[in-house]
Amino acid sequence: MPDFDAGSIVPSTRDLLQVISTRRKNMALVGLIDAETPAEDAARLQELNISALAFAGAGPIMQRAARATKTVPSLCLSRVGDRDGALSARYHGADGVCIDALLPLDDWDRLAKGARTMRMLPLALAESPEGAAAAVKVGARAVLVRGDSAEAVIATAGALPRALTVVAEVVSADADALRRLVGHVDAAIVAPAVHTSADFPALVAEVDP
Repeated sequence: MPDFDAGSIVPSTRDLLQVISTRRKNMALVGLIDAETPAEDAARLQELNISALAFAGAGPIMQRAARATKTVPSLCLSRVGDRDGALSARYHGADGVCIDALLPLDDWDRLAKGARTMRMLPLALAESPEGAAAAVKVGARAVLVRGDSAEAVIATAGALPRALTVVAEVVSADADALRRLVGHVDAAIVAPAVHTSADFPALVAEVDP
């Protein structure tokens, strides 16, 4: 049984695509929230004018953070594989979900349509050049490029049309890795180790003025 009340779900009112689409002129920052103090972290990041929040998966952590900020959009980073996954993400406050770009086209279309019905942004998840090519074929408006290094993400993102909104997720990226992404992607996921550091406000001003 689903761990949410489908009857209480309301469509998203926050526009994730708008805040992460920079046309590569700068780089929007998306703060990844961890489990310890989600509401406090979300409020702090909102004060720093961060563009959006990210969560490893749907659940109470996302819900508490989403309620604490009200206006900052939230992105669920876990793969949505079925309708219940999308519903759960929206129930807990997501305004965008990730769908594997390598899924069969009919499956991708079905899940993306379900997300859009709830006014969430469906992002095609690409973890390889093949995934990036598939994201283009399915007609995604936004792509989450996940990789082990900034260089790997840049190589994959470079094959994508500039009209697509590209969000980078580099595993364990530090501030220097994030800086290397500027100009190559529209937005980047920022780990707690970075956004809780003393010099994070300066990074925000530098890459997303």
